[in-house]
Amino acid sequence: MVSILLSTYNGERYVKEQIESIIRQTVREWRLIIHDDGSVDSTVDIIKQYVQKDERIILVEDGFTHLGVAQSFIYLLRFVSTDFIMFCDQDDVWLENKVEIMYSAIIAKNNNIPQAIFSNAYLWNDKRGVISNRNTLTYPHKLEDLLFLNTGIQGASAIFNKKAKDLMQTPINYCAMHDHLLTLVIMTFGEIDYIDKSLMYYRQHTGNVTGNAPGSMKNKIKLLYKHSHIPVIDKKHYEGLKSFYEAFKQQIPADKRTIIEVFLSLPQKTFMQRIILIIKYRFKIFDSTMLLLAKVCVRNFC
Repeated sequence: MVSILLSTYNGERYVKEQIESIIRQTVREWRLIIHDDGSVDSTVDIIKQYVQKDERIILVEDGFTHLGVAQSFIYLLRFVSTDFIMFCDQDDVWLENKVEIMYSAIIAKNNNIPQAIFSNAYLWNDKRGVISNRNTLTYPHKLEDLLFLNTGIQGASAIFNKKAKDLMQTPINYCAMHDHLLTLVIMTFGEIDYIDKSLMYYRQHTGNVTGNAPGSMKNKIKLLYKHSHIPVIDKKHYEGLKSFYEAFKQQIPADKRTIIEVFLSLPQKTFMQRIILIIKYRFKIFDSTMLLLAKVCVRNFC
């Protein structure tokens, strides 16, 4: 059994299509748990129609609203009783075999430790159709590959186990995004893996909470220079990492604790000290230390 967690907010234009794509899954043993974060459109009415038709669909109505997307997803974790969990965004569309492929992959893992597997996604919008065959262009496996990306791996592409969920429910002062927290938990305490298949349509539009994806490595590199006004370290994700470190400091393995501590120290360092530490600890973006060094040279650091 898989619990699929869906947080909604003013999603009347898209949520029906997403729920329909879940109902069409080739695996039938799932539970869709939905929390609405205070919609003022017809989103909740649409959801209630599906609740009446399918007993696997559950709407949490307890008055907790306006939590924000990150906390709304974290809040949903408390309603999970299954061994495996998937996040779901209201405006995407899942391929019919997404749950089957991901569930089959994770049950083969050692689930005595935190596990997460991420798939890929088609970039897609209503007017142009498929824009790109892949959203995730690199597959970080270590903290050194992740921290300068200022994000986590796409949460809606993940399946993770109860061990990871339990760690995610540890109280922290600040969570930048739910998928950032999931990725930090997995890379620090467990194992991360990837399925290099696009198993959903990641809708691109002006309302994307996490922004539109560039779609190719060439575009990512162009944006590296085009967006030179954007600092190297994003404050929101820096604070999220700092809160994660403070909450888990005593549990983090020594080698990974060192990587996090070095990263958190970088804003206080000089330009040359940053360059030396980036090279010494092999920090990367998009699988490249050289590309990261170029970014450090053309942008403000924080």
